Amino acid sequence: MVPARIEGMGVDPGNGNLIVMLKAENNLVLPVVIGALETQNIMIHLSGEKPPRPLGPDLFYNTLELLGVKVLRVEIVELKEGTFYGRLVLEHRGMEYEVDCRPSDGMALAIRAGAPILIAEEVLKQAGIQESQLTRQGEPPKA
Repeated sequence: MVPARIEGMGVDPGNGNLIVMLKAENNLVLPVVIGALETQNIMIHLSGEKPPRPLGPDLFYNTLELLGVKVLRVEIVELKEGTFYGRLVLEHRGMEYEVDCRPSDGMALAIRAGAPILIAEEVLKQAGIQESQLTRQGEPPKA
């Protein structure tokens, strides 16, 4: 697994899809198509805004925290038929639990928890690109 961070968000000029750009420690960029609501959930937190009411990821994170569950990490583990698959890794009372998740939801939760985002090396081999290639790529896979 390769650690990554959210490098930016934007719109694919070719088709209008919303994209989150993950930059891996090996300097590859993984563009991930996400929905409008997931984009909003990530952007609001990254901008430091405090919504008047908790958003979905805030509610989930607050609930986990109340129950004593720690978010250890989010992993992007597979790319299958143009869709990324993720895993949320939690810890409770010394036990680790893995929960299937959409990478976009996992990222929204990870940034709230200060947890790392990891990408499987195979996923980076399949879909990671050099920053210089960003304007020449086709449609990125969906989260």
